[in-house]
Amino acid sequence: MTKYRLLFILVLSLLLTNTLFAQIDGNLNPTEDILNKVQKPENGQVVIFQDMRINDLLYNHVEQNKRKGGVSGYRIRIYSDLGSGARDQSQAARTRFYERFPEIPIYREYDSPYFKVYVGDYRTRVDALKDFNQIKRSFHSAFIVPSKINYPEIE
Repeated sequence: MTKYRLLFILVLSLLLTNTLFAQIDGNLNPTEDILNKVQKPENGQVVIFQDMRINDLLYNHVEQNKRKGGVSGYRIRIYSDLGSGARDQSQAARTRFYERFPEIPIYREYDSPYFKVYVGDYRTRVDALKDFNQIKRSFHSAFIVPSKINYPEIE
C-alpha cells in the first residue's frame, strides 16, 4: 500500500512540475492593444505568457461584437413618447440631462413612432443602479432597460 502511495505522489509531482514549466515559453510574443494595456507598468509589471492563438480568439470575439453593434449591457431610459411634440421634448430631455450629468453619455433614438432618450453604458444592472438612483430624482419616469452598449474603456 505504501508503494502505491509513493508512486501516486511521484506521478502527481511530475505532472505539477510539467504544468508549471509548460506555461513558460520563450517563443511567445507579447500581445498588442488590449493585453498591452494590462502589461503597462504603474506600481508593478504584469507579464503575460500565452499562446498567440488565445490572442486570435480574443480579437475574433471583439470583431464579432463590433459587427453586432456593441455588447450586451444596460442603459437607463429617461424619455419615451410619441406625438407631434415628442421630437422637441426628447431634445429638451437630452439637454436637461446633459446639464445635470455631463459625464454620462446620452443616446437619442427614433423607434417609429416613439422618440426615446437613453443614457449610460453599463455592463451590469448593478452598475446601472449606481447612477439610476441619482437620475430618478430628476427624471421620475426613468427606468433601466437591457440594451446593446458601446464598448467600455479598459482602465
